[in-house]
Amino acid sequence: MGVNGIFTAIRWTLSGLNNQVKKMDVISENIANAERAPDENGKIYHKKLVVQERGKIPRRPDFLNQLSMKLRKSSKDHLPSMIETDGPIKTKLSDPIETKVVEVKGEKLVYNPGHPRADENGYVRMPNVNVVEEMVDLISTSRTYEANVTVLDAAKKMAKNALNI
Repeated sequence: MGVNGIFTAIRWTLSGLNNQVKKMDVISENIANAERAPDENGKIYHKKLVVQERGKIPRRPDFLNQLSMKLRKSSKDHLPSMIETDGPIKTKLSDPIETKVVEVKGEKLVYNPGHPRADENGYVRMPNVNVVEEMVDLISTSRTYEANVTVLDAAKKMAKNALNI
């Protein structure tokens, strides 16, 4: 089984940091446009989400393939002298997870008869953004970002200590 090394950990951590920054940008945009009324053409802001997708799915052998072993014996009465697998166990890490921004269609109606964009019933079409949910997502995202920074610091310390050996 191959060893992936410190650079793989750093690459994954940097990918996580980039994804969290993108998510915080989108959340900030949603909060900034939460109370935005439709423009002159009636176009309304739609909530945006960051969706994660994998470029390549990791290929790992089945559990049973990992456990199947050949026991090499000099005699059927002896204990196994060596345990070996049916070949190298190949685990391939996928590329770091990529993200894309998608719009969530929808709107909410707010009763405000004095608004210039109100319809005949007094309702104004507003974006489908809930500020409380966005703030919770922002806090969660910032905590995930902090966790990734901690992992990156640990990886840097390990690399530095390895150089001192």
